[in-house]
Amino acid sequence: MSIGGENTAVERSAADEGGVVDGGRMKTARGVLFLSGVALALGHFALPFPGLFGQEPAAKTAVVTLPAAGSSKPGTIDESANEMHLLQDGLKAYRNENFPAAALSFEASAATHASSMATGHAYAWLTRAYLHLHKVPEAEEAAQKAVDADKGLANAQTAMAEVYFREGKLAEAETLLVSLVKSQNMMARTYLELARIHWATGNYKSARVLIDIAHQDDPKDPDIDKAWLTALTPKERMEEWKRRLAEGKYEDDREKLNLAAGLAVMEDREKNENRPCKLVNKVSTTVAKLEPRMLDPRRMSGYRLIVKVNGVNSYLLLDTGASGILVSTKIAEKAGLKKIADNVFGGIGDKGAAQGYVAYADKLQIGELEFENCYVDVIDKKRTLDEDGLIGTDVFGSYLVDIDFPDAKLKLSQLPAYPDQTGEQPSLQSERTVRSSLHDRWVPPEYKNFETVFRFGHMLLLPVRLNKSPYRLFLLDTGAWDNTLTPAAAREASKIHTDSDIKVKGLNGDVKTVYSTGEILLTFGRFQQRRDDMVAFDLSNMSNDIGTEISGGLGFAMLNLLDIKLDYRDNLVDFEYNPNRFH
Repeated sequence: MSIGGENTAVERSAADEGGVVDGGRMKTARGVLFLSGVALALGHFALPFPGLFGQEPAAKTAVVTLPAAGSSKPGTIDESANEMHLLQDGLKAYRNENFPAAALSFEASAATHASSMATGHAYAWLTRAYLHLHKVPEAEEAAQKAVDADKGLANAQTAMAEVYFREGKLAEAETLLVSLVKSQNMMARTYLELARIHWATGNYKSARVLIDIAHQDDPKDPDIDKAWLTALTPKERMEEWKRRLAEGKYEDDREKLNLAAGLAVMEDREKNENRPCKLVNKVSTTVAKLEPRMLDPRRMSGYRLIVKVNGVNSYLLLDTGASGILVSTKIAEKAGLKKIADNVFGGIGDKGAAQGYVAYADKLQIGELEFENCYVDVIDKKRTLDEDGLIGTDVFGSYLVDIDFPDAKLKLSQLPAYPDQTGEQPSLQSERTVRSSLHDRWVPPEYKNFETVFRFGHMLLLPVRLNKSPYRLFLLDTGAWDNTLTPAAAREASKIHTDSDIKVKGLNGDVKTVYSTGEILLTFGRFQQRRDDMVAFDLSNMSNDIGTEISGGLGFAMLNLLDIKLDYRDNLVDFEYNPNRFH
């Protein structure tokens, strides 16, 4: 499974009959609809606030005018005039990203203040410190205390929305934030949380406007600053990274190495006339054969795509849960790839990050599509799980990606141009530092029946229901052998028990504790599937990395029954099931 960017193998004992190729029977179910909407007027920009699933705002939705950047916000703290010593200490530590110290100061502040507003502020900021420390239950408790202390405090209400977002309750977060907008009761972090929802729903242009407002209001807030950095153009981001790395702003070795690698790629591209990974032949569509990857003679765990790297054939696992192109050192050496910078790669497992580097390839060929000047990741061959590597479907962001599992084919066709633009030259988005020009999500007429999903980086998340428990966010993950759950999600729907016969290993080694479930009925979109004995293990590292709860993954044993269409540009997916087409 590629949760977090790699292939993960799940192996059962020989006596276990689970996980066969057909993955169980599918049946249709009534879809689930989330409705919400409010129009935001930001200066001269009239921006539709999208519902979580992209519904158009109601025709009579009220228009709310947001305050201009820099204006006073009800309930914010003027630090220069604030005499609350402990709260000041906590805010200073938070801005320096010393979250353990910040939590201690906020805890002490909340315990000493008699003022309901001061107590509300202390608990609101304590909520954020706990979220950074990955103490989600404690964060929820602190947010509730902030609201109880002062229900009208924007800081308290926004902190609760931040908890909802981290818990994967994006509908609840949106509802709370929109109520603050309507009441004109906002602070800089309210804009930030609205922007995060916009970003997850594919409304990047709107998100950038909100992030800019938040950054103008509070540029020293580290969370706002990181969001602002993400929304910059590649050239702007390169200059910021240079400045910050030179100043020694990043202390975490892994983060520092990732940023240095991204910067090295940007500088190499700029030095070589901004060479992009562009299509060089005049082919707009292609169909490529998918090669089965077998666990044993009777069980298939995925499909591989033949990618020619500098003319060398590589069989890369096609993986909706991964990002970019990752090849083994064996392929890199054979293809003569040029090393650009060292890097590390995270994923499933308990042995720590895997070592590798970023490399430059003169040419990549996929089907009939030929691309030049591309960057790929190379990983220590000991960590590739006996694969040549993997290719994340997010690299095809310029195309409609049609994974036709019943016929074992990958079909790529250019996406319809935006209504206000001519068609762009397609590229292979093989590097994480590249972001196209910012647009808000648009549903082409021919995709009107597609489902809208959330996108966090390379991950596509969609709501899934387990038995009668609430809907949770699941990763669409063709690189996973089977559907998986977190222990918390599994316990909501079924009894679970540890299972020593199941072995789960990923890019970062074996998973120590694995569970099995009882019978579970999965519902997603218009489909249902009944399953017994599902696998559950901890996915908290992934959830902590992206900032929202991932409760499981939809894996190959089920997805191989479907024809899946993906539009990464606008966060759209479509599933088609025809039992007569399954071979």
